[in-house]
Amino acid sequence: MPAALPPSSVRNPENRTSIKRLTREHFALYRGYLDGVAVEQLHATYGDATTDIRATRRLIGLLRDTLSGAARRTRDVEATHLLRLRPGSIPDARPLAASEMPSLETYRESVDPDGFHSEADLLELYQAEFPQENSLGVDRRSTRNARLRRRQIDALARMEASLVQAPQPDHPVASWLEPAIAGRLQHTGIHTLADLLGFIEQRGHRWYASVERVGPKAARRIVDWLALHADSLRHMLSKRALVPRRRLVQGDPALVRPRQSGIVPIESLAVPTEIDGSAGNNRAQNHGLPCSLDTDLQAIDAWLATRQHSPHTARAYRREAERLLLWAINEKKKAMSSLDGADCAGYIGTFLADPQPAGRWVGRAKIERTHVDWRPFVGALSNRSRETARAILHAMGQWLVEQNYWAHNPFSNAPAVAIGARIDVSGRSLNHAQWQSVVGAAARDRYSQRELRDYLALNLAYSTGLRRSELAHATTGRLIRPTLENGLETDVGSASATGWQLGIPGKRHAARTIPVPQAVMELVFESLRARGLPRDPGACPADTPLLAHFRTGDSLTPDGMGQVFRRLFAWTSVLSTPQNLLDSRRCFNASTHWIRHTHSHHALESGTDCREVQIRLGHANLSTTLLYVKTRRHGSLADGKSGVLPAR
Repeated sequence: MPAALPPSSVRNPENRTSIKRLTREHFALYRGYLDGVAVEQLHATYGDATTDIRATRRLIGLLRDTLSGAARRTRDVEATHLLRLRPGSIPDARPLAASEMPSLETYRESVDPDGFHSEADLLELYQAEFPQENSLGVDRRSTRNARLRRRQIDALARMEASLVQAPQPDHPVASWLEPAIAGRLQHTGIHTLADLLGFIEQRGHRWYASVERVGPKAARRIVDWLALHADSLRHMLSKRALVPRRRLVQGDPALVRPRQSGIVPIESLAVPTEIDGSAGNNRAQNHGLPCSLDTDLQAIDAWLATRQHSPHTARAYRREAERLLLWAINEKKKAMSSLDGADCAGYIGTFLADPQPAGRWVGRAKIERTHVDWRPFVGALSNRSRETARAILHAMGQWLVEQNYWAHNPFSNAPAVAIGARIDVSGRSLNHAQWQSVVGAAARDRYSQRELRDYLALNLAYSTGLRRSELAHATTGRLIRPTLENGLETDVGSASATGWQLGIPGKRHAARTIPVPQAVMELVFESLRARGLPRDPGACPADTPLLAHFRTGDSLTPDGMGQVFRRLFAWTSVLSTPQNLLDSRRCFNASTHWIRHTHSHHALESGTDCREVQIRLGHANLSTTLLYVKTRRHGSLADGKSGVLPAR
């Protein structure tokens, strides 16, 4: 679609006496008008989709007045006259070609099929309608009209060369965009075209979502117009600002941020030479021990390379090292290798507890590292998070001392942060009545594929106590088929088919197997059947997820699994009764881990041994499991020690 006209100077023209900023699009519109293009077509090509054809008609009249007035001011008398001539004032007297003239016989059949005229009369009529000079060329009037039309086009070209303006970065958005859109942009804090370009670059292709009442169609028109004038604006919108993030693969050049100073990710950080750590006060002076590390950035990269135990661990270590380096450079104005014990104690005890100034250090959650709005924090750190940061940085310091990079570890004397129990389970589980409400809200007489998946997820989580990542990664290949005493496998779904187990890979420790109640396995069989797969898990591919996306069949991510349970809790709060009311605020904060806590509480209350629960949950220490023990017992479960309610 051709670029739309710069709307602020073309919309609502009846309220203006002239157009203050003429563009090439204005001249293209008026040139089409003079050439006789229908106003309907001009409106479809250049007009605003939110207005009707009358707006384009008014604009054409305003352009006529503006152009003739400008020609009058420049004393271009010819242009003043010619640009006010309407289409049709210079008729196109095109002569008929010889091939278009009918023969005398054809003419006789059309005008005198009954032979009323004599041959002489018919020839006279024919010559009067199709004069002989028509075949010899254009007459003098046609020549004059053609010359007049050329002069009209030349006059328009002269006016375009002298009057047209190109948008500049410092021009107000109100000078180029339609008033309604410009007003909404200004309300968001976008006042100039440079502001608009920067706003789009910062927020990516869905930038319009941050502007009230600007949708994707209007945003597309604005972006197209900015691209049309990229030369005069001296800025071409980047690929990252135009292409959805999901279409950019990891490592795409569009995602790479240039090296720069300030609060930026460590991979894009440019550190001034004087504080890069090469001459830090805490650099080791033992020349007898080799050290290939020269700067703090090199030291951090080398340390992180030795800590690639898991993606989660690597991210946590990088995050803490990155925060410390950025704080040292930007707040203390010194190298990380120049920090002393007092600096490190203040970092843990004061700065992490409340990163200030917040506008510089704290950003919104879930912003990509490649985004210019990325910040190292999403808020103040809890005592436990600060203690974790201290432990990680202490370990980094010890490693740097061992590598002969630091002379001593400045975190050695940083006091530990006082914290409570490692797991806070208070207020994060459901009593039996509340659990019944959750199950009742998820149960159906007839299930859709999605509802069956959610109901299975609820029962599987409650009966096993799995973490959300373990639920997301559970597959048919990890189900262990029950066997009879003679070692033969039982038939799927038979009455004697008891003892199904699910293998869970180890998290820091050995793998474990968890019994899965038969009632839950019945839901597994039914879910596989609903997905068009064999009811027998052993007949499915080993990587078939037990809890799959209901449209694609792919495994759910841990975050996707969390969304399943948040939806279940939200639906429960809607259907709660006064007797089993789940507080809406609690439901809003509920997560998959609530089911894990509920499983543990209910299992212990029903008399299950603590060590059995410890193995089922995958706790390394029994003390962690004992956190779930309550002094007051609330009774037994609905279906024994398994913790699963009967499937409905």
